Amino acid sequence: MNTDHAPRTSFRQAPGFTLLEVMVAIAIIAIVLVSIMRLQGQTIGMNESFRFYTQAPLLANARMGEVLLDPEGAGGSTSGDFGEAFAEYGWQVDRETLIIEVPEGDTIELEKIDVLILFDNGRMKYRLRHFIASDPEA
Repeated sequence: MNTDHAPRTSFRQAPGFTLLEVMVAIAIIAIVLVSIMRLQGQTIGMNESFRFYTQAPLLANARMGEVLLDPEGAGGSTSGDFGEAFAEYGWQVDRETLIIEVPEGDTIELEKIDVLILFDNGRMKYRLRHFIASDPEA
């Protein structure tokens, strides 16, 4: 008796994916997803930096205008914030008198005003500096 008449099937002829093919596909998907997540994080950081470096000069100019409108203002250093409209932004103003000696023996007196805009507790900073003559008649 011959029992070889049953049809033979091999694993190669079976339809579907092998475990190795599935693992390679999952590894490729994981690499792509990690790259996309990293790119998304960088995009968010760049957007925040762009927003700061667009907004900070406007806030610094506004604060500098307020300081220049008050020429009798207190010297030294003052600080504050911009209220609810710009809750994460703060400012610091430093005023300093500079005396410059000229070769003819005269002196020039200037006031240096620095406006520093801080974002997210000082994580990002923007500085605006202005010089004015302390004595306009000189």
